[in-house]
Amino acid sequence: MFKALLINSENDRPQISEISEDVLRQDGVLVKVEYSTLNYKDCLAILHGKPIIRKYPMVTGIDFCGTVLNDSSSEFKPGSEVLMTGFGMGEKFWGGHSELASVDASFLLAIPNGFTMKNAMQCGTAGLTASMAVLKLKDFGLTPDSGKILVTGASGGVGTISILILKKLGFHVIGTTSNTKNFEFLENLGVEEIIETSTLNSVKILDKQKWIGAIDSLGSKALVGVCACTFAGGAVVACGNAQGIDFPTSVAPFILRGINLFGLDSVYQTIANRKRAWNLLAECLTDNDLDNISTEHQFKDILDLAKRLIENKVTGRLVLRMQES
Repeated sequence: MFKALLINSENDRPQISEISEDVLRQDGVLVKVEYSTLNYKDCLAILHGKPIIRKYPMVTGIDFCGTVLNDSSSEFKPGSEVLMTGFGMGEKFWGGHSELASVDASFLLAIPNGFTMKNAMQCGTAGLTASMAVLKLKDFGLTPDSGKILVTGASGGVGTISILILKKLGFHVIGTTSNTKNFEFLENLGVEEIIETSTLNSVKILDKQKWIGAIDSLGSKALVGVCACTFAGGAVVACGNAQGIDFPTSVAPFILRGINLFGLDSVYQTIANRKRAWNLLAECLTDNDLDNISTEHQFKDILDLAKRLIENKVTGRLVLRMQES
C-alpha cells in the first residue's frame, strides 16, 4: 500500500488515500517518489479538476523525482535517481503526488550531475520552463549587451528561476509583481528594477520601448503590455497564463517594430531539449540559490498549500517531501 492524492471523479473532492500497488501499471519503471512539487497547474487540477484533468480517477502532480525500485525495460538500474516532468502526468495518467509511481522509461531522466534529488524538485517543471525560456532568448541571439530583460510573475516559480539564470548569465533584469510585499524578495534575487504588474495592463498598443527581451508567465493584458514596450527586433517568450488565456492586442508591435513572440510548451519537449535545459539549471544554480527561492513541506499539507498558492499567498517554489520521516 502507498499514499497518494487521489481524485476519483469529477464530482469528488481530492483526498490523500491508501492505494494498493496492484493498481499501478506493471510494465513501467517503479519509482519510490522522494520529492514532488506544487505548481499553479497542480492547484488548478486539485481545486477545479477539468480542464487540467482529462480522465478519472487521477493522482495529481506534474513532476517528481525518486529512486528506481524496478524497471521491466532494464533501462534504469534499481537505486538509480531519476526525475520526471510533463508528458501529461497528473492530467492523462497518474502523477507525482504519490509515494510510488510507475511510468514509461522513455519519460525519465537521470538527476543532472551536481544536483541532488531535492535540487531537481526545487526547480521542477517551473525550473525546466524557465531554463527553456532563457535558452530561447539566447538562441535568438540576445546577450547581456543587447539590453534589459523583463520577467513577469517574478516572484513565482518560473519567474524566480528565470531571474536566477539570467543574473548568472550577466543580464540586467526587470521584474514585475502584483504584490509590493515581494519587492524585497526580488531585490535579494538581484532584480535591478521592479514594476507593478498592473502598469502593464494599461499601456498603449505601442508604448515606450523599455526592454529587448521578456519571459512572460501571465498572458492576457500583461502580455499585451510586455509586447507594447519591447524594443524593435526584440523577443518575448510566452510560457504561462496565470492572468488569463486571452491576448487582446493588435499586430502593431509585430509589423511596426518587428518584435518576435515565441510560444513555449515544456510538457511535450524532446528528451534532448530537456537534457539541455536541465544542464543549464545545474550549471547556473547553487544549493544556496535554490534554498532562497523554495520551501520544503510535508505531503500531508498539500491541500492547504494548494489553496494558499492559488490565492497568491505564497512566494517561490513549494517542494513536497513525499515520504514520511
